[in-house]
Amino acid sequence: MAAKNVLWKKKASLLDKANRALQESSPEGIHDLRVALRRVSATASALGERSLAKKSKKIVRSLSAARQIEVDRKLLSRVRELGWLPDEVAFGVDARWSARLREGEKDVSRVPEAELQSLRRKLARFAKKSPSDLLPRLEKARTRAEENLSKELSDPASDRSLHRYRLAVKKARYLAEDLALMGSPGLETEIEGKKALQDAFGRWNDLRLFRRDLEKARSEAERRGTVTFVSELDRLISALEPAVESARAQALRSAGAGGATAKVRRRTRRSSDSPGSRAS
Repeated sequence: MAAKNVLWKKKASLLDKANRALQESSPEGIHDLRVALRRVSATASALGERSLAKKSKKIVRSLSAARQIEVDRKLLSRVRELGWLPDEVAFGVDARWSARLREGEKDVSRVPEAELQSLRRKLARFAKKSPSDLLPRLEKARTRAEENLSKELSDPASDRSLHRYRLAVKKARYLAEDLALMGSPGLETEIEGKKALQDAFGRWNDLRLFRRDLEKARSEAERRGTVTFVSELDRLISALEPAVESARAQALRSAGAGGATAKVRRRTRRSSDSPGSRAS
């Protein structure tokens, strides 16, 4: 196997494995497929393969709603275990999310198989090539990705800024892993650091989107006139606020934002037993 072929063959292998897991209804099937596709997109973007990057991102977006409901349901189970929400209310919320999964545009069975097949064929073609400039192009792209990290975290008070930073960390990590796969030495510590940073921002993101989706369920319940249901969700949404802010502050500390997080810390009430502590 030519050294330059390793990169695309690895992408194709991860994609095939994740797709099989999804078809076999693995609990992490959607997550694994989205990660495999994001890795393809990061590498393709770095190497100027715009069509491949665009196709990968499109499939990732098509799976976003289903994946978020999976995360929401895990966190819902956690808050129920903590006693933050009565069982009957938790079951009612879960039923609403189950109904959303059954909707046509959010049905997991509608993963665009034809597009996945097309993407796999492209990866197979790329795996047969051995461009001499692959390594320096990846190194250049990784340098740009690292430079972009500080720019993306320009406003620590903005959810949008933190979300962009989270995605930028993922891209920088994936490119570092590409280089390590191709033999570049000394990247292990950096990769582990990026993974820890990604995990910290992921916990914050999961909790804030969970709260957002609970607010949607609460609005729907209010329209239906279910007073008790609304009251219990109000209580849970309020209880989640310190956990979300604590996760935000922890993520910012992990990013080394330092003094920029002081205002966030002051309004944060730390919770050692939050729903995100083991469910994320």
